[in-house]
Amino acid sequence: MKRILLPLLLLLFLSSVLAIGQGRPGKGPGATGRIYGKVLDDQKKPVEYAIVKVLEVQKTPEGKLEEKLIQGALTASNGDFSVDKVPIGVPLLVTIELIGFESKKVNAQLSPTSFPVEKDMGNIVLSAGELKPAVIIEGERPSVRLEFDRRVFDVDKNPMNAGGTGEDVLRNIPSVQVDIDGNVSLRNAAPQIFVDGRPTTLTLDQIPADAIQRVELITNPGSKYDASGGGGGIINIIMKHDRSNGYNGSVRAGVDKRGRANGGGDFSFREGKFNFFINGNYNRRKNLTNGETERFDLTTEPTTFLLQQQNTNNQGYFANGRAGVDWFWDNRNTLTLSQSFTAGQFNPLDNLETTTDSSENVNDFPLSFYYRTSETNRQFRNFGSSLQYKHLFTKEGTELTADINVNAISSDFIGDYGNYYDNGFTSIQRQIGGARQQLYTAQTDYVSRISEKYRFEAGLRGSLRDFQSIYENKNLIGDEFVVIPSLNVNYHFIDQVYAAYSNIARDGEKWKTQFGLRIESSDYRGELLDTTVTFRNTFPLSIFPSAYITKVINEKQDIQFAVNRRINRPSFMQLIPFTDYSDSLNVTRGNPSLRPEFTYNTELSYQYTLSSKSVFIGALYYRITTNSTVRYLFNEYSPVLDNEIVVSTYANADFSSASGLELVFKTSLTKWLEMTANFNLYNSTIDGSNISDNLTNSVNTFWVKSNFIAKLPKNFTAQANFDYTSRRALEVGSGERAGSMGGGGGGGFGGGGGGWGGTNNTVQGYIEPVYGLDLSLRKDFLKNKNLTVTLSMSDVLRSRITVTHAESAFFIQESFRRRDPQLWRIQLAWKFGKMDATLFKRKVMRSNAEGMEG
Repeated sequence: MKRILLPLLLLLFLSSVLAIGQGRPGKGPGATGRIYGKVLDDQKKPVEYAIVKVLEVQKTPEGKLEEKLIQGALTASNGDFSVDKVPIGVPLLVTIELIGFESKKVNAQLSPTSFPVEKDMGNIVLSAGELKPAVIIEGERPSVRLEFDRRVFDVDKNPMNAGGTGEDVLRNIPSVQVDIDGNVSLRNAAPQIFVDGRPTTLTLDQIPADAIQRVELITNPGSKYDASGGGGGIINIIMKHDRSNGYNGSVRAGVDKRGRANGGGDFSFREGKFNFFINGNYNRRKNLTNGETERFDLTTEPTTFLLQQQNTNNQGYFANGRAGVDWFWDNRNTLTLSQSFTAGQFNPLDNLETTTDSSENVNDFPLSFYYRTSETNRQFRNFGSSLQYKHLFTKEGTELTADINVNAISSDFIGDYGNYYDNGFTSIQRQIGGARQQLYTAQTDYVSRISEKYRFEAGLRGSLRDFQSIYENKNLIGDEFVVIPSLNVNYHFIDQVYAAYSNIARDGEKWKTQFGLRIESSDYRGELLDTTVTFRNTFPLSIFPSAYITKVINEKQDIQFAVNRRINRPSFMQLIPFTDYSDSLNVTRGNPSLRPEFTYNTELSYQYTLSSKSVFIGALYYRITTNSTVRYLFNEYSPVLDNEIVVSTYANADFSSASGLELVFKTSLTKWLEMTANFNLYNSTIDGSNISDNLTNSVNTFWVKSNFIAKLPKNFTAQANFDYTSRRALEVGSGERAGSMGGGGGGGFGGGGGGWGGTNNTVQGYIEPVYGLDLSLRKDFLKNKNLTVTLSMSDVLRSRITVTHAESAFFIQESFRRRDPQLWRIQLAWKFGKMDATLFKRKVMRSNAEGMEG
């Protein structure tokens, strides 16, 4: 299969390159502003040595407009010019002058929503009598804003993020929730994580917060994006990039209260047609988690009481790096080749004590006691290669992009589990294995501005994932470990998805619309390596429409309606009928009859921009999902454990729905104090009566977030974040575990002796309210504020505790978990850079000399 797919992916990439005829290759993602174009005379011949100046148009206190020189350049022999380090979101005036030609002035403005942030001025013709007056556009972009299909949050200057990871950044983003284990939800559903507009193989804790420029929430993705992911939408993380002439970079280092250090840096150097870049990060971690579970078994007479206490110490590190080169063949063609590497190792040490007692026990000691220790070692590596190409046509807003990405991912695991009982019996188990994965993706996108109001987009995408997992479970018998074949988890699958899409958009003065259609074909094949069992889930053709309709009320207000269709395909572990005994109190099994979920999302949003520092966003959203994947429990006898057990598996409920109201408000309370507030109220309902009569539930909850940033004297900046989530129900089939507190990553299949539950019984309950406070203080040094020191503390009140109450006809359970309270860290960051202006100066002198001779 790979021999067939790889040439197809390569053909997809090359066809997009060849589609532009004589175009030259190139690509360069960047967040710094750039303006470029070509200057021609009235005979359409290139004009060399024309002086290009970019000026910022500012309003004086008296209300007059004045022009301030920002940057300048001279055109090359082919007429090309490029000006870097141009301010974003402010009105600009571009002037072109050369002796013998009529000067020309063109207005411009860089939009921070484009990626990279740059503007093609097209072909500018110099000839007599064509002096074009500038049209001034006033105003700046707010740091929180609603764009056409997304919400944008600028986070690069957020003090709380210093020294943290992507998890810390998303905790401060409205609409997003991150639990104590780093699991992310967007409007109560799991989103896809993108980096720079593409799906990523990195986890959030592998992305350094200091490298993030902004975060985009795409709650209703259009047809350009993968249809997979259900109703959670997309969180797109935009990284910092710099492609300015000369060299630029930064270094950072920090330490937390447990003595765990982190460090990193990035460096870029541009000279002529080449931009070289390299960045790397290293982060040591030590996470401490503790918890407790109390459970009453109602099926026994008398009632049995179980108490579990768990403490986990997880130490390790992760490191990543990326290096590459941008080749600027000319102003309109760029090629980028990059290589990335990610590695890490973690060693969790877990202790679990289990005590069982009875309501009628009159002795001073419990009925039984069980103690388990686990020590594991986990390592992972990810090698990634990327080839990206971009061609910009002379017609503004028309471009062609293509990219190929290859990732080779591997992980290795070994864990020893000791089980000790009060009757003197001891058992030692070992799990050993690993996984190997190859991921290939290729994509090409074409955008054309048909006219001043209409835009057309189309693209193709292909992806293949080849995954193999080998895990062995062993028991210590005598002096050697003996394999238990019935507990091995060995499987292999290949997942392929191919897609084509198109969009047509109209950008009118009062109405803005976009209609899109995406077609996907997917094929999912897997096998259990120790058996002859195979699985296949194929959808030859699935159609996913999308639409956006925006009504512009005035310059400050607009309202938008969006709708789309999405899919959430079941994973391999949800499909295979393999019984996993790694935790005897949470035995799981897949369902090969499981079908994909299809979700219909609708949203009505409103934005009111009072000023560049004050904005209000409100939204009503609703989504309905058919074939919702839920968990449910049933009883059966297990020959492995020689006992009646409860098995947790998956099934398709008839439907589920979610609706809510979301409010976001950011403003400057004073000149030195900014506030961002977020309120979300939602209801979630599920109907699984086709599986079981009691498999229904309705959830109502709300949460609030507030973020205050104070700019203090002496270059100090303080920040405070507070969040509160009300009591919320355990959603039916949500995967909230009501069994044991966990198996420390596995093991324990010999202890515990079964679980609780009943046929077709689903656990229901609630999670207690939780709140938290984070604080930070930053000090800027040096004249240009390039040196910063930041002190921050998370969970200042030690209040982020997950307390869960679960009930069924067979048990009542209370549990709590806490992770890393009052964790402080101190971070140092230094930015440096120098723009190379010597070439510009030499050309200015030469141009002036030639002008004098004329």
